[in-house]
Amino acid sequence: MKSVKVAIGANFLVCVLKFLVAFTTGSASMFAEAIHSLADTANQALLWLGLHRSQIGPSKEFPFGRGQERYVWGLISACGIFFVGAGVTIYHGIMSLLHHHRPEINKWTISVLIFALVAEGGSLAVAWFERKKGDTANLAVLLEDGAAVLGVLIAIASIFLFHVTGNEYWDSIGSIIIGVLLGIIALVLIHANLEYLIEKASPQELQDQVRKELLKLPLVEDIKDIRMIVLTPDEHRVRAEVELNGYLLVKEMEDSLKEDFEEVETFGDFLQFCAAFANRVTRTVGLKIDQMEETLKKRIPYLKYVDIKPS
Repeated sequence: MKSVKVAIGANFLVCVLKFLVAFTTGSASMFAEAIHSLADTANQALLWLGLHRSQIGPSKEFPFGRGQERYVWGLISACGIFFVGAGVTIYHGIMSLLHHHRPEINKWTISVLIFALVAEGGSLAVAWFERKKGDTANLAVLLEDGAAVLGVLIAIASIFLFHVTGNEYWDSIGSIIIGVLLGIIALVLIHANLEYLIEKASPQELQDQVRKELLKLPLVEDIKDIRMIVLTPDEHRVRAEVELNGYLLVKEMEDSLKEDFEEVETFGDFLQFCAAFANRVTRTVGLKIDQMEETLKKRIPYLKYVDIKPS
């Protein structure tokens, strides 16, 4: 969350400065950078909204909470980067290339680019130190800020080449390159968010840890099947089908069963005993499964929902 907030603040300030310079100089690469920062600001605002809504707890309509909503907003954000960021930037670069627009470069252009490099670099550093596997919001900030830093360097190179050669084509080419870069980032983010929206499996090392803890439970003899999915970077859901130790179950009911069995004198008594035994086994298995699920969640904090089913 911190990296997203820092990125929103940095990109908004840089965006305003870039637009001021782009409109006063007519630089295509600077305009591309301004659009880039505008897209980053808007998209990171969407990411923040997704993170905020994903923290809403379970309800009647959404019994497992809204954790995966963060990936919905991440997907919308990525589409925004592709269509607004990349699309507008490439279009503007091509138009400048076709109409031979000559930009006016001054000290403010360079000053804003240097300031943007520092601000975007600082935001990138925050995102890097907060990186977490499966966190597509942080991945988006990392990629967008990384692209922003690279984009500023491309804009500086384009302006430098224009200044040295006097050929305005360099400025337009810089705009197109930045647009292509945004398009690539958008496709990566679309793919990442889409995977988690269709219930991506949890990392294998986490599944192995859950399997290991399951086998430590006294009643579990074997694991027939285990399925584990990512809800959020910090929350996972597991469904496990296990084979229970019937001997240990009966052992826990031994005293009460012995008392009931001693009262069996007729076949009718025996049938009544069998019915009571079946009910008692069902209740005992249900109770033990509830206890195992709670034990597993205490031992493994990232397990938000556990569903154990006897085979």
